[in-house]
Amino acid sequence: MNEIQKAILVNLCSKTKGSKGSHLPKPYFMNKPQTQGRKADRALRELIALGYIKKHPTGGETTYELDERGFEACRKIREQRKAR
Repeated sequence: MNEIQKAILVNLCSKTKGSKGSHLPKPYFMNKPQTQGRKADRALRELIALGYIKKHPTGGETTYELDERGFEACRKIREQRKAR
């Protein structure tokens, strides 16, 4: 997992407060400079393909939520960052 993917996961995890049932639109968790642009969009698509994030289509716009695998990965990343 690269740094952009880790940043996206941690942002989504913190914005949803660790809830696996919360759905957020893309601008809410991809609003930092490192999580914007083409590389970030590609990283998000890869995270969806790998099963870390679920895409949740709604009437207005597409929202995203953490999957179990993404939640566990987010927790591990946070632990690694605290250990530094």
